[in-house]
Amino acid sequence: MIFIRFAVIVVLLILLFNNNLIFIKDFFSSSLNIKSEIERLELERDSLKAELYIAENFQPKADQLLAESIKKNGWEYFNTKVFSSYPFNNQNLISINNGEISGIQKDQSVAAAPGILLGQVIKVNKNIALIRTIFDKDFIVAVKIGENKVDALLKGGVPPTLEMIEKSKNIKNGEIVYNADQNFPYGFKLGEVQIIENKNTDTDTAGLFKKAFLKTNYNSTSPQDVLVIKNFETLKN
Repeated sequence: MIFIRFAVIVVLLILLFNNNLIFIKDFFSSSLNIKSEIERLELERDSLKAELYIAENFQPKADQLLAESIKKNGWEYFNTKVFSSYPFNNQNLISINNGEISGIQKDQSVAAAPGILLGQVIKVNKNIALIRTIFDKDFIVAVKIGENKVDALLKGGVPPTLEMIEKSKNIKNGEIVYNADQNFPYGFKLGEVQIIENKNTDTDTAGLFKKAFLKTNYNSTSPQDVLVIKNFETLKN
């Protein structure tokens, strides 16, 4: 009789332990799904803010006409999957599963979401294309900061930096950084200003410039999808 009671207790303990393991597994799985969904929603929100910024905030008139053109005609985005680089999570150069057959061409701009610039196609074959992102050290573009359109030079890195900002120019954390380089769609958002430093580089002995870091509101280490912009063409030399 005692043995039977002991066996029942053991069985109950095993069932309780297994149920706890299932609960813990489900809890962590649910937490990861929630985190992924939050990141997706933040990127979607950031994309809407970027498109609104393009459509409403550019001045003078020439910029406003450009914004209306974007809003009216739109950009032709081609959605494509990103090959995994796990476990290395190299965000500097990423490969996509579409190439020449799908109309992908060298030098096409690539967005993380509508209105959010991520990088540029640098190599293409029939089925695959290679993209240099804003996190690569060789990615350098002219940008403007905020409504005052302060000039800066964005240099790729982790995180990217905003350099050559005149010290006399006033910039603030959280201001939008948008593209002003002819090789990409004008006004596309790259991120926001964060951590402003009064000295640009060690070589800036005259102290004429300051720099800042760029904050992006998407997961740079493991993008699942990107958008190739098909109806923007760069000037050919």
